[in-house]
Order: sequence, then structure tokens, then C-alpha cells
Amino acid sequence: MEGSIVSIDWTLAVQAVNFLVFMVLINKFLFKPLLELMEEREREVGAVYSEVEALKEKANSLFSQVEELLARAKEEAKAKIDEAVREAREEREKILSEAQEEALKKVEKAKEEIWKSFEEEKAKLEKEAERIAEEIVKKILGKVA
Repeated sequence: MEGSIVSIDWTLAVQAVNFLVFMVLINKFLFKPLLELMEEREREVGAVYSEVEALKEKANSLFSQVEELLARAKEEAKAKIDEAVREAREEREKILSEAQEEALKKVEKAKEEIWKSFEEEKAKLEKEAERIAEEIVKKILGKVA
């Protein structure tokens, strides 16, 4: 087989052994470390992903708590506002009631003063009427006599 382009001889065996040795060395020094590195990265990425999911759940939980606190704060604020409005109405009613009572007292006092003044003037007029009547009687009696 000397004339053919491809000849099989002992170099083929050497080439095969070289190839196998090369494959073993490449596997040991390149593929295994690379695969281990890739697996380690995959584990790290998985751990980070798990941590991200846990943090996401915690954030959602905290968001729910914040919403709940805000709702309670709104309810408390509304209750306080309602209480303040109720107290203001009660105070207004109290002030109006006191003002009305004082106004009635002043009206009664004014009525009493007016009545007293009326009685005094009536007494004065009665005295004056008596005096005038006496003068008239005196003048009539004085002309008659």
C-alpha cells in the first residue's frame, strides 16, 4: 500500500495514543475544572435566586403590613376626627344653651325693671291725679263758698 494516499502503519497507533492522552489531559485540566466552575456558578446563581425570592416574599409581607398599618391609621384618624366633631357639637350646644338661658334671664330682668318702673310711674301719676283732684275740689269749693 505504498502508493495510496492514506496508509495505515504504526504512526496511527501513536496518533491514537497521543489523542487519548490529549483527551485525558484536556478532560482533567480543562473540562473537569470548567464543569466544576460552571456547577459552582449555577449553585451560586440558584442561591442568589432563592435569596431574591425570599427577599421578594419579605418585601411583599412588609408591604402588606404597611398597607394594614395605613388602613388602621386612617380608621383611627377618622375616629378621632369624628370624636372631635362630636365634642365640638356638644360644646356648641352647651354654649348656645347657656347663651339662651342668659338671654332669658336678661329678658326677665328687663321685664321686672320695666314693670317696676311702670308701677313707680303709676304711683306717681296716681299721686299727681289725687293732687290735681284735690286742687279742683278746692277751687270748686272755694268758688262755691
